[in-house]
Amino acid sequence: MMKSLSAILVVGLALAACNSEKAKPIAALPQQAAPTSSFGAIVDEMGKCTETITFDVAPYKGKPDDALMGLGECQIVALHGEAPLSVMSGASQNSKRETTMLYMEPNGKAVYLFSDNRLKRVVR
Repeated sequence: MMKSLSAILVVGLALAACNSEKAKPIAALPQQAAPTSSFGAIVDEMGKCTETITFDVAPYKGKPDDALMGLGECQIVALHGEAPLSVMSGASQNSKRETTMLYMEPNGKAVYLFSDNRLKRVVR
């Protein structure tokens, strides 16, 4: 028993000697600016626009869904006057950015589907 304990101790010391070089501190990475979107103002996961936009909602109030096609994510948020209940973003084979926003409207749920920051479809 004593021999095997001694053998383990010798092997442990030998391995420790192999790794005796002290670790060098890692230099801090330089601060990088937040990545900018090639799509302009987009909605983040919290439902907030990444940039301030100027958008006149009056011409779109009360219009059917077809009249909203092509609007950007932040324009739909401005039209509703509040953040969506949920936002999901990702990528697909057909576009660089796919976004889905869920709103609870007086007539029920509305899901806004965007492709590359342009409204493509509304599901009610």
